[in-house]
Amino acid sequence: MELAIFYETLLVILVSVLTAAVCLSSYLVTHRKTMLYACAAFLFYFLDVASILQDDYAAQILGPELSPEYMFFRSVYTLVTGAGFLGSFWLMVCEYIGERNCRVRALPIIVFCVIAFLLLAISGENKVLRFCFYNCRACFMFWILLYGGIYYLRTRDEVERQRLARYLPHCVALALLGVLMIFEDVMFFLVLSTEAITVGPFTLTAERNYAENLLMLVCALMTCHFALRQLDIRSHTAPVVDDTERYHQTAEDLLVYARRHSLTAREREVLDYILRDQDNQNIASAMSLAPSTVKVHVHNILQKTGHGNRQELIQDFWKTV
Repeated sequence: MELAIFYETLLVILVSVLTAAVCLSSYLVTHRKTMLYACAAFLFYFLDVASILQDDYAAQILGPELSPEYMFFRSVYTLVTGAGFLGSFWLMVCEYIGERNCRVRALPIIVFCVIAFLLLAISGENKVLRFCFYNCRACFMFWILLYGGIYYLRTRDEVERQRLARYLPHCVALALLGVLMIFEDVMFFLVLSTEAITVGPFTLTAERNYAENLLMLVCALMTCHFALRQLDIRSHTAPVVDDTERYHQTAEDLLVYARRHSLTAREREVLDYILRDQDNQNIASAMSLAPSTVKVHVHNILQKTGHGNRQELIQDFWKTV
């Protein structure tokens, strides 16, 4: 392996592990499933990239000409790790937008695995089928972006649109990198029809997609920013009404949570006080309501959200928005 490519591989491995660690830390504090899925995604990508080092080790033992059996099982390994990190990203997006349908969550992952395995089984030395096999990943990524885009266009909730609009520039960047991924494979498999290209001191191989590595580095930056922001929000036990970004983010999440559970404007206001750890008497005083009225509102909120007490409600809020 060329020295520069070796260090590039180490960089991607290091970033993947560090991002997974940040996401795990965020999950342990916030209990948000999005962070758990993100952690899984980068662990799977770590395993995917680490297999490059395995190939060099196998070549020293088995010889430079690796057997077709080894390459087949190596491709199966690539399929599994690809399904792992892309499937985790898909579940992360579903969790973020509140998609609870199990079929919607599972079907894209199953379709990816079935199509990729069929292409692998029949591809052999066919360059076109190998190209299709490797670009199943790009297709899955574009499906995730397309689904998110359709959800954004179809939603009529202005708060939800604003929440998603923050990530539009990131999605455009990911789409452009996805196009670059496909272009790279087109050059290797269909235009040049070669296993490796030497550019100056660098030797690029068809088994790797360097645009995909760059895409994952961008995803790592986005995910770390999101995870650290959630840790910053949870660094205070309750949101404070002031002019900080922390309060505005919590207020936006409150609107999204209320919409998903069909809470009224008054119930949303009561929930805001519950998140600040206020009891019924304090809420009644702050809202100029009778304590019995506040009690009814709290009961309705718990019933609509499906929780038995305030603590479960608060935990669910921080986990799901």
